[in-house]
Amino acid sequence: MSDTEDVWSDWNPIAQHYFDETSNKYERVNVAPAKDNGKLDRISKQKQYPYLIIKKKNPFITENLLANYFGDIIYEIEFRSGSREFLVYFHNIGSLEAAWTKFRQFPNIVHCVEGRAQKSISFNSALQLPPPTNEPNSVNLESRTIMISANKHKHPEFTKPPIVIRSDYTRKGSQLADNDGNYRYLSVKYEFMLERHGAYVLEQNIEKDQAVLHFRSGRSIITPKIQLEAKPAQVESQLEKLAKKCFSCKCYTDISCKFCQMPFCNTICFDVLADVHKESCGKGSLPEIDDAIISEFSKIQLPPSGSNVKISAFEQSNVVYVRSAEIGDEIAYYKVLSDVMLHGKHSAKLMQMPHCGEIVIYKSSVQIVRAMVLNVDNPQAIYVVCVDYGNVEIITLDTLYECSPYLAGLPRYALPVLLRAVPRRFMSPNLRSMLYELDHTYTFVLKYSKRDFDFDKGMQRVILIESELNRSLNRLINTIVNPVEPSISEIGYKEDYLQHVHLPTGKNIELVVMDNTFIKFGVIHCTILDYAYEITSMQRNFQYYGESIAKCKSFAAPKNELCIAKYQGKWCRGVCMELVGDGYPSILFIDYGNIAAVNVDDIRPYPPQFTFPILTTEYELLDMPDDITAEQLAHLEKHLALGAIINCDEVIYNELDNNYSLRLDVVQKLTMEN
Repeated sequence: MSDTEDVWSDWNPIAQHYFDETSNKYERVNVAPAKDNGKLDRISKQKQYPYLIIKKKNPFITENLLANYFGDIIYEIEFRSGSREFLVYFHNIGSLEAAWTKFRQFPNIVHCVEGRAQKSISFNSALQLPPPTNEPNSVNLESRTIMISANKHKHPEFTKPPIVIRSDYTRKGSQLADNDGNYRYLSVKYEFMLERHGAYVLEQNIEKDQAVLHFRSGRSIITPKIQLEAKPAQVESQLEKLAKKCFSCKCYTDISCKFCQMPFCNTICFDVLADVHKESCGKGSLPEIDDAIISEFSKIQLPPSGSNVKISAFEQSNVVYVRSAEIGDEIAYYKVLSDVMLHGKHSAKLMQMPHCGEIVIYKSSVQIVRAMVLNVDNPQAIYVVCVDYGNVEIITLDTLYECSPYLAGLPRYALPVLLRAVPRRFMSPNLRSMLYELDHTYTFVLKYSKRDFDFDKGMQRVILIESELNRSLNRLINTIVNPVEPSISEIGYKEDYLQHVHLPTGKNIELVVMDNTFIKFGVIHCTILDYAYEITSMQRNFQYYGESIAKCKSFAAPKNELCIAKYQGKWCRGVCMELVGDGYPSILFIDYGNIAAVNVDDIRPYPPQFTFPILTTEYELLDMPDDITAEQLAHLEKHLALGAIINCDEVIYNELDNNYSLRLDVVQKLTMEN
């Protein structure tokens, strides 16, 4: 019996049916619904992160494509195979706005599902991308860790008074009207204040082939060493043995008439003397030259179109001084420079302030040039223009000397021209470094039409083409001064991309208050007055970029990156300090110092062409009371008002903390009262 049980113990008919799959045929199976953990995770993420729904319309729409398309603003990508849709999650609202901006720029790459609301999730309808609207979101102040400025004052503006005004020409006995008959310097500007204060390299001396190339304000001067070392009497005696003075320009020359031996420099000088020479040459005597001929000769004209010219100085981004580069004019030009240097060494020093429009001799460390006085309001900052080059300089009285009538009557060869289709822009470091290379070695072909003469500015509009490589100087300057909006996917620029100019330190320093909104925390932003003028001039470039060039409708700048933001209706440059997800990043306006919440619709990417230095510095107020009262704060804000010029008792630079401090009597009085 036991054997029989062992045989049938392994037989199980139910197991046979269970393992036989052909027998497993069921008409209907009721399965209990399982808990969808994936759906719960999706709902949780949709409540926490804003997202977009991207339709997979073709096999090319993949996770890698979306990751490359949006960049690092994506938090996570989820694919739903049933509906063939991608759920793209973003870090915050700012990243979502940046994604929507890219959709508007490239609408045919991916397609976003719009207007899809889910009734079970009320938060989803707010985060899912709605159609564009002009209604701004509310500013979230509770989530911010950086304090924004409580007061929304307008940024201060500073306009520098003109160097020359119309009354300087119209007053009785004005020498400026005689020496500048076309009112050329009525609208002249000085564009080199940053160089004057050491922000850029002003002078550079290079020893080359026994000559000193002196770069200053875009001009180059060749000063042979023999002229600097030799005595004037010896030079005069040696020149008189080898050459004679031209009857027209009084420069030394070895060219003379074969019949009467009348000396002249070139065809221009000979044409001026042609009438008097014709009468005297037949008689075998030298002509008699009066001052009328010399003054007529001094009115040099612009070389004809198609002539070769060289740049002697640049005044603005669209104004340069040129002179003829033809061989005869080149020789005559350098003869004038040599004559001014030789005779100017013996000039008497000016003992009193010169008059506006007076021709004087200006002696610098390496050269002697003729100059015309433009403004004499300040003895320590006299504006003059070097007539043989065209550049405007700010000098002191001790560098000026009397100019003889002979030197004042010598011809002028440098003439201002207006570069056609080149706008006037702030002189950025990129433009300066390029213009400094335009020394005497570069020759340009001058192209213009007389119909393009600008009667308002008294200058001819021209095109300058570099003769060797046939490159247009106008096009090159336009490329440098006109900013290009970077792509939203490009890496932005940090604050260290710009040069920060250090302000003077010491006692009794005058500073201009640019922002006082953080004065209750003992912080104030200031600069010097000359830099305040430069900051106002920069704003024209930012305004033009924001209104005419930047096409991005909205931009959420990453943290600590530069941007162009609108404040009080004007575009300024700033740094994004914080993103809180409400569509209003905290922007620090680096040229002033205030921090404001700016909507992403009023922010643009920062172009790499704006390399203007930072001229405003943050100062810590010393002896500031810890528990300052409202009355004391109001008194301090009144004394340190926005745009006020204050006399600081001491400006201190702290090397250890790398910051600046201010010591003011008004703050010390508050401490004593407290």
